Amino acid sequence: MRRTRRLSRWYVPALCLLAAACSANGDSGRPSGAAGATGGAGSAGSGSGDSSGSSVAGSSSGSSAGSTAVSSVGSTAAGSAGSVAAGSPGGAGVGTGGTAGALADDGGAMGATDSGGIVTTGDAGGVGAFGYSGASRCATAGVLLCESFENGIDGTVWMPLTTPTTPAGDGTAVVDDLHAARGTKALHVKVINAGHKAAISETKTFPIANNVLFARMFVWFDAFTTNVHFTMAEAPQVAAGAWIRFGGQFGKFGVGTDHGASGDWLQPDTVPVPTKKWTCIEFEFKGDTNEFHVWQDDVERTALNVGATKHAGFVIPPMTSLWFGWQTYSNQAPGELWIDEIAIDSKPIGCAK
Repeated sequence: MRRTRRLSRWYVPALCLLAAACSANGDSGRPSGAAGATGGAGSAGSGSGDSSGSSVAGSSSGSSAGSTAVSSVGSTAAGSAGSVAAGSPGGAGVGTGGTAGALADDGGAMGATDSGGIVTTGDAGGVGAFGYSGASRCATAGVLLCESFENGIDGTVWMPLTTPTTPAGDGTAVVDDLHAARGTKALHVKVINAGHKAAISETKTFPIANNVLFARMFVWFDAFTTNVHFTMAEAPQVAAGAWIRFGGQFGKFGVGTDHGASGDWLQPDTVPVPTKKWTCIEFEFKGDTNEFHVWQDDVERTALNVGATKHAGFVIPPMTSLWFGWQTYSNQAPGELWIDEIAIDSKPIGCAK
């Protein structure tokens, strides 16, 4: 995995002294770049940060009697400090980058901001240090369905699922801006005690070619404390008698089924569910050969490559719907997570789309 560098503590203040123009303008971890200072009659440049955590400070262009200074900050992968350019005769125009869009190995700091030489970070983005955060990419994903939640939950695509019927607030799946992998909003799923399930379901992509389904989602957990069996996505097929699931148990992701010929089983992974970072999860329900496959941050989790070879009689039935959310099978297993940028297709998707 590629490692990235963070700005050293002496380097940021040094740039601030050179430019006399460092400013902190983070917007929930998505900062604006500092304006480049001008000399002589030059006009002040403005800057703006993109939603991926990169910041591009504005250029400042002097008049004929002034100077020209251009400043920039780091790229998405590793934020570098702003460049410094001396002005031409007529004014000492010096520009600096206002923020450093550093991405760290722990999920990447989305929009590290410069505040008097102290680097602070907002919501962790840059999934697995890949830098896949930023604006929604649904418009260019080229998949059967892509949901960014930027405009809430599309009622023409998604149907809410909450079972059993519970008091208000006991099981909810709503869009908010507390965490977002891309853009500014995500689906916030919360189940407390008696609310066994809160999810949204779609049928738009079905029937799907060859009964082969790929689904990708970005997932955030503030904390993960339960060891019980949970489900985060499911293709139920009651008529055929099998429910195909991605979820987990023992604090790990996993795949499994219920009500099918191979019975009720779940195969857990070998690593814990990540917390306090966005994780890219893609799973394949491969109906033509009756197999599961799962990728985490674009790396295949071979421990979850299970199917009929491990479970006699296992068959993925013709899929007719798919839901995303949270379900447990114990009253003492609350769950809370955020899901963003869901993509569904009949071919591999990956985290970059």
